[in-house]
Amino acid sequence: MDEWHVGDPADWGDHVGVPDIPYMGYLQDEEEEQKPNRVSKAHQLRAEAWALRENGQFQDALNVINRALEYSRHWKVLNVKAIILEDMGRYDEALRYYDLALGNTDAQYIKDNKARLLERMAWQDKYSQDYQRALDKLNQALKLTGDEDDRSAFFRTKARILALVGKKRETYICNMLANRQYDKVDEFESQSKVIDCAGNPLVCIAGRNHYGYSAPTEKGAIIDLIKEPNNEHDGDAIRVEFNTKTVGYVANSTYTKIDEAKSASEIWCLFGERTRARILFVFMQDYLIAELL
Repeated sequence: MDEWHVGDPADWGDHVGVPDIPYMGYLQDEEEEQKPNRVSKAHQLRAEAWALRENGQFQDALNVINRALEYSRHWKVLNVKAIILEDMGRYDEALRYYDLALGNTDAQYIKDNKARLLERMAWQDKYSQDYQRALDKLNQALKLTGDEDDRSAFFRTKARILALVGKKRETYICNMLANRQYDKVDEFESQSKVIDCAGNPLVCIAGRNHYGYSAPTEKGAIIDLIKEPNNEHDGDAIRVEFNTKTVGYVANSTYTKIDEAKSASEIWCLFGERTRARILFVFMQDYLIAELL
C-alpha cells in the first residue's frame, strides 16, 4: 500500500483520512515509488522538518532538513528546504534550492512554488525601486506557473509596477489579463494597431464629462477644434465643440493623454483658428481618441 509523505498532495495517501487541504498554498504532486512498508530516513527527516515548520520552528526545521539532505538529495527534500528558507525570508537561497529541485523533476507544483517566490522577490525590488528587475522576475513567474489564480495575481502585481513607470498601455493589458477579460484584450490590440498606423495626428479629448454636454464616442463623429489663445489657464488651449456645444478640450498634459497622441501645444501650429477631427474610439476606457482631418 502506498504511503503519504510530507510534500505529497493532501488528497493522496494511504486512505486513512489524510485531510483534503493544501499546505500553506504549496500544492504537491504524486510521490515517487517507495519500497513496500518502508520510508527512507531522508523522508522521515523530511516529515519531521515539515512538522517543525508547521509549528513555526523554522531554524529547527532547517537543521533537520539539512540532515535529511545528507541521506538523499531527492527533489522533494530539496523542495521542502526551499520552502523553509522562503519562510525565513532567505529568498536567494530558497530560489537556488527550487532550481536544484527542478533540475531533477518537472513537477508543476514546484514550478508554482518557485513562481510565488519570484513574485515575493519582485515586491522587494519594487520597494527598492528596481522596477525593471521586478518586472523580469514577474515575467519569469508567469512563464512557470500553471495556476490561473496565481497568474491573475502576478498580472495584477505587474500592472502596479508598470503604472509606476508610466507604461499606460502595458498596465491596462495586464489588468485585463488579471481579470481574465480576454475580449477586451482583443479589442485593445485591434485599437492599438489603428493608433500605431494612424496617418494623421491623433489627439485625446479631456474633460469630456464636465461641460454639461457629452462628447460623442461613436466612430466617425465629427468635432470642431477651436483655439482659445486668451484662455487664462492655458495659452495653448484648444476647445472641442460638437453641434456648437463645448464638450471638452484637447488634452495638453501627459496625465490626460496617451503617449502616441499629440498635445494641444504640439498641434497648435498645424492649423489656423479652427479645424476639425473625427472620433475613432474610446481607448483603455479613459481616453477618447480623435484624428485630425
